Amino acid sequence: MILNTAVETMTQSEKTALQSQQLKTLIERVYKKTSFYQKRMDSIGLMPADIQRVQDISKLPFMTAADLSANYPFGLLTIPLSSIARVQITTDIRGAIGFTRQDITAQIEMIARSLVACHITSNSVLMILPTDFDTGLQQAAESLGITVISGCKDNVHSQIKTILDFSVTTLFSSPIPLLQLADFLKKHSFSTHDLPLMNLVCEARLCPASIRDELMAKFQIPIYTLYGRADIMSLGISGECHQQHGLHIHEDHFYPEIIDPHTAAVVADHQPGELVLTTLSREATPLIRYRTGEFAVLARERCSCDRTSARLTFIT
Repeated sequence: MILNTAVETMTQSEKTALQSQQLKTLIERVYKKTSFYQKRMDSIGLMPADIQRVQDISKLPFMTAADLSANYPFGLLTIPLSSIARVQITTDIRGAIGFTRQDITAQIEMIARSLVACHITSNSVLMILPTDFDTGLQQAAESLGITVISGCKDNVHSQIKTILDFSVTTLFSSPIPLLQLADFLKKHSFSTHDLPLMNLVCEARLCPASIRDELMAKFQIPIYTLYGRADIMSLGISGECHQQHGLHIHEDHFYPEIIDPHTAAVVADHQPGELVLTTLSREATPLIRYRTGEFAVLARERCSCDRTSARLTFIT
């Protein structure tokens, strides 16, 4: 099942045409609206007219978390503060990411695509355990007609009762509470099979392969991951499908690159390197060639789920 077939199954030529237009428009806007990008481009003799297709992205300089800190709080905004609907403050660096109402709407739709890709649909009951950040997950699930159980307590006994009372099929949580839940059940001579759960969803950065394997061993149901970052977008940059051959990037909103961390040269698909992301559609705080510091492999072949979006596999 695919939520947005027109976008999620684009041909390579369709994708290139869309991304080229998005990048061209983006560069024209940031050059005009932000001194940071204008100075960066001027320093290397680059003008907006030099960016005509998505392949020209290689001409643009990289940016890092240090640039976010240096431009805190509003130095990267391309629109008036009065048009900002939300500001996401990063905790590990001194940074602030602004979102317009359209940016938030786009995030909700991206998360919704990923939920559908995991076969989490209107027949599902999703319980969201407490998190430290606003993920947009509840709004995305509600937009699909999924029943959402929120406001859950940290108490494991209370969580189990809620799961049983509402026949919860999907849990979203960081791994630690899930492991605690499984250990609690075992300690009291119950099994995870006594619960109606059909799958678990975790944030990809918190769920490396070793943790996923541990969760799989304890729950014996699919463990899906969604990728987000506080310095880009808290959740929804990419997400797994039910085939689990990597995290599908929403390429109508993000352009991914993998680079050699030492030379900054772009590496070939299936080769490991540092993930670089460009926010093609972001209105409030666009990030261009943002070095994430995370290591991954990129695959662009059509997935067996029939989506054509590029897929990330993180290296831990």
